[in-house]
Amino acid sequence: MKKCKGCGTILQTEFPEKNGYIKDISQEYCQRCFRLIHYDDVVHFKADHLNNNFILDLFHRYEKDLFVVIIDILDIFCLPQDDIMEYFMDYDVVLIINKTDILPENIRDEKLESIFTKQIKKLRKTYPRIKAAIMTNRFENAFNEKLYEVINELKERKIVFAGRTNAGKSTLINKLLHEGRLTTSIYPGTTLDETVIEHDVYTFIDTPGLLDGENYTTYLDLKMNKKLKISKPIRPQIFQFNSRQSYFLEGLLRVDVDPKDQASIIFYVSNDLKIHRSPYEKADQYVRNNVNGFELKAPIEKKETIEIKKKQLFVIKGVGMFKVTGNCRINVHVHRNVAVYGSEVEI
Repeated sequence: MKKCKGCGTILQTEFPEKNGYIKDISQEYCQRCFRLIHYDDVVHFKADHLNNNFILDLFHRYEKDLFVVIIDILDIFCLPQDDIMEYFMDYDVVLIINKTDILPENIRDEKLESIFTKQIKKLRKTYPRIKAAIMTNRFENAFNEKLYEVINELKERKIVFAGRTNAGKSTLINKLLHEGRLTTSIYPGTTLDETVIEHDVYTFIDTPGLLDGENYTTYLDLKMNKKLKISKPIRPQIFQFNSRQSYFLEGLLRVDVDPKDQASIIFYVSNDLKIHRSPYEKADQYVRNNVNGFELKAPIEKKETIEIKKKQLFVIKGVGMFKVTGNCRINVHVHRNVAVYGSEVEI
């Protein structure tokens, strides 16, 4: 049974429309990976067989080995409220906080490290089998050395790389290998099955990403996921106001703000996305006039009314974050299954 070197799926020559298809069994990458790597072609981008039970069964086969769990940097802001670590309660874990380079440049390394340390400290109270935690950085070699140092201190040789979809597992392994062996992309669900890699004295196992029902990427098509993807340092979009306002993001997010006096809102999202501002009284009319252009044609739902006294940071999974400063009341509208996390972190 031969597997694709890029995504881990079983190779086959009979069904062109199914995953793993190749014309010649001597090839090492399936047609899907080949077209994705060379043409960014997502026509064959299907992962319908993936579900969390399939992935959890895979994890269980490696229960005695070390898990390196990769967390997207934006998820660190709501990590104690998230359920990601529940999947790894029974495993020894090294946490990797990934993609730190997308944060605004004004968030200095010292500030980020302080945030990271506090969040991990809270997390360890519930998950004592977290053995170490590391942040990636711009200096690839320095990070590689640190991770290998931790692995060696723990006397581990078989390492399972795991995390949510699009957390950057395959990209991180490629960095450790110093080669682009595994297929990577900005699209969720690139890895389809486990891929076992022998490297020096280590065995690395790449795994498919866990699906997150509270994340917008689960519900959007590939085109919109590409638009939401944050690939460069975020340029915050800042608005100040002293009257009721509504803010819209591609029909995926609506924030109504009712200030007592002067207030502000800052959005931390992809630089390709623009925020539309409207007086609150005209917000419903804006929705009616533009719903056909929204990504979600169905109305997004109001989660709750939130009172803010000074400042509050909110995380919308798959989209980004926004921060409200001032004495005000807000309503947040998102897809009914998407979570809105109020973070205890200040940035």
